[in-house]
Amino acid sequence: MVKSFVLFVSIMLICSTSYAQTDIKPYKIDSVLSKCIGKNNSDPGMSDCLQKAESNWDKELNKYYKLLLTKLDSVGQKNLRESQREWIVYKDKEVNFFSEVFSKKDGTMWNLLIADKRMQIIRQRAIELSDYYETLTQN
Repeated sequence: MVKSFVLFVSIMLICSTSYAQTDIKPYKIDSVLSKCIGKNNSDPGMSDCLQKAESNWDKELNKYYKLLLTKLDSVGQKNLRESQREWIVYKDKEVNFFSEVFSKKDGTMWNLLIADKRMQIIRQRAIELSDYYETLTQN
């Protein structure tokens, strides 16, 4: 039963990562995460995979934030900085909220769900910033 539960959680994490968006474009970070979880389906292994994916999405977010700043005029830069500051406040509060909710549950799977949800929030913002950049740079 424990093995089937671990398999269920693994599949759920892979699916939530791969299909959390309705975007068509495949993202390399998602593929790497899926392969990592496939190879490391223990709780510590999956946690490590999720932490690496979160770190990679955070790098992607920062990359597109910086690129966007180079394409915007001063008003756009100001708006982006304010938006990003507010997003960070939202992210921190949301992580605190769902961490508190899930930490009350028994079982180590909830820690994996917290890690996945935290990664998904950063992923979503990275994709948004990437989409803005692509829109600005398309001719």
